[in-house]
Amino acid sequence: MRQRTTIYNPYSSHDGIITNLNRTNFQLSSIPNHLFTIENKYTITTTTTQPNKSSLYSAIKELRIQTKFNNNESGIPIFSFHYKPGLNIYAVPQSNVDKLEFWQQVEQLIMELLGIKLSSQQWIANVNSFYYHDIQPQPLLNLNLNLNLKEGWKFNLHPKSNYDYIYNQDKIIIRELLTNVSEIEFNLESGIYKEIGLFLIDDKISTNDDLNLSGIRVILDEDSNTNNKEESIHKTMFHIKPRHRSFDDSTTITTTKIIPQGLHPILSTELNTTTIVMPTDFDVEECKFYYYLNLNKSLIFDQFQNIPIGSQLIINNGNKNLELPEYKINQWGNELLFEFEFDNDNDIPHHINLTVHSRYQLPQNNHSHSQISNVLNSLPNIFMGCNVKEGNLLDKSPFDTKRDVKIGGNYEIYFTEDTVFYHLQNSDNSDNSGSSTLLEINIPHGKTTFDRVNNITSLGLLIGVLMILYAISIRVFMSTTSKTKRD
Repeated sequence: MRQRTTIYNPYSSHDGIITNLNRTNFQLSSIPNHLFTIENKYTITTTTTQPNKSSLYSAIKELRIQTKFNNNESGIPIFSFHYKPGLNIYAVPQSNVDKLEFWQQVEQLIMELLGIKLSSQQWIANVNSFYYHDIQPQPLLNLNLNLNLKEGWKFNLHPKSNYDYIYNQDKIIIRELLTNVSEIEFNLESGIYKEIGLFLIDDKISTNDDLNLSGIRVILDEDSNTNNKEESIHKTMFHIKPRHRSFDDSTTITTTKIIPQGLHPILSTELNTTTIVMPTDFDVEECKFYYYLNLNKSLIFDQFQNIPIGSQLIINNGNKNLELPEYKINQWGNELLFEFEFDNDNDIPHHINLTVHSRYQLPQNNHSHSQISNVLNSLPNIFMGCNVKEGNLLDKSPFDTKRDVKIGGNYEIYFTEDTVFYHLQNSDNSDNSGSSTLLEINIPHGKTTFDRVNNITSLGLLIGVLMILYAISIRVFMSTTSKTKRD
């Protein structure tokens, strides 16, 4: 197994950070108020660990799980974890495989990794994979991960760390993001090749589109032939062109709230900034403005009537039936992407309203007096997508999201390889929903119990039958009386 750990030091110098360094141990302590951001990347070759294990999932070409517990931990400026908060799973079958076999293997692998059961009916199809989303994040089950490794290897992700898991027939890749780390230690372990990098951004020669990373790499490897500590330490400097970027104006944030409107609530997004200017990075060419949303299955988007003003619908994946009630929908929901074109800074939208409709809900099967169903929905992603010069350099970064696999990343898959993204931050919505990553939508519904419905239905049916029998008996009686009089 290979472990590549990259430590981003936000301070201007590495002086005083390394507290111990030798061939078997590496310890670091951050400067006060300048905490580390760390990406751990683990690569496990399945064919050399447990060859028979991969045959259990021979129908799966690729599977990717991206989980985010904390929406504010996206890894800027170096690491990219800009996918939707919650759970995102993508799966691709091998060519010419039986669909039933594929879905059985996907269900088995997800149960092994996450401990949850998903049926094939809960997924939707996107441009290059099947996609499942849930607002509830799920940790990887480390016990089951360890079963895939050689005896003596240990693997544990940190609790509630944002992670990115990639599976194919040859290898498993796992990235995790750790933030606000003050101290960290690495030790030599049998069978694990460790490469630890400590880097800072050299602001003197870095720009938003060209980051210069300067620092050292430390190798901890029991198979190394060197006994010299200096030969395990390598001064390193390299450039990266980041795919995910931020606006120069840190006040460029968005606030999304729900405007109640009965069965037709409005998702209202306001861009809280006086002006949003075009990115000024040297490599930027054409830019467009985008609004991306995962919509709960209890909500309906009408693509023929409810396109936000000034936009066009690019993507609407999921069930598009406008009549079905919520309990008849098996898929998790819909995936929406809108594009806004503009010629100058004044054309950029500062207010976006998206009207949605509520699907019919089952009456609450309890004795509560509430006639409202509470539905939680994730916030939209608001960003600019820009084509850039020398786009071929984007995936040369060791931290690029498209370097190892082309599926996943939510909206990323709908853009060309030479696209970079400028993100607007979501403000804290805790006053609206109690969470900075979720919106709460109230949907009216009936209030009763199934027993009451059954009793009323049975009583109505009985009354109807009695009325029919009464009408028939009256008619028979009248007919008999009339015949008697004629005789």
